[in-house]
Amino acid sequence: MNQSKTNLHTDMDRGDGRTKYVLRGEGAGSVFVIDEKTGNIHVTKPLDREEKDEYRLIATATDRQTDRPLEPSSQFIIRVQDINDNPPVFQDGPYSASVPEMANIGTSIIQVTATDADDPTYGNSAKLVYTLLQGQQYFSVDPQTGILRTAVPDMDRESQDQYLVVLQAKDMGGHLGGLTGTTTVTMMEIRDKMQIRFSSAK
Repeated sequence: MNQSKTNLHTDMDRGDGRTKYVLRGEGAGSVFVIDEKTGNIHVTKPLDREEKDEYRLIATATDRQTDRPLEPSSQFIIRVQDINDNPPVFQDGPYSASVPEMANIGTSIIQVTATDADDPTYGNSAKLVYTLLQGQQYFSVDPQTGILRTAVPDMDRESQDQYLVVLQAKDMGGHLGGLTGTTTVTMMEIRDKMQIRFSSAK
């Protein structure tokens, strides 16, 4: 949002130059400036909703000669509309989990969670979808919840003792997030558990 403009006007303004418009409040004179002759309010720099999502301002029309208000001041709020300018981020990690060897298909292993600083109430910028980039043959991930599950039954340590799993989060506005990291799945002996360790992706 840059160089945007709105206009304030009073019916007391006869266009003879005697009316002076004054702006007070959050960001007045720095983020927002008012043309004292016309009442036009300009934004002087880009606004970032993640830094501040609204500004409360007060505008007053005064007599230029006496500085007396021509009418009661107007109070208003400028709300900053969000754009998709933040990628999903996995806050926790490395992750670790375990699941029994020979577990049934669909056994829950771990839930990974990413966050997005965009406004969740506006559009799809903060609505996340989880996908597997590696390990799809043996594991699945719920696209909405981020729960990792076994995708094949009877995973046997004697057949394969380690698996590599890589997950990714993407917001529905199309912004890709970082990888959760590589997930090393180590199969343990039957009646034990296979260990799942997350390490940073390279």
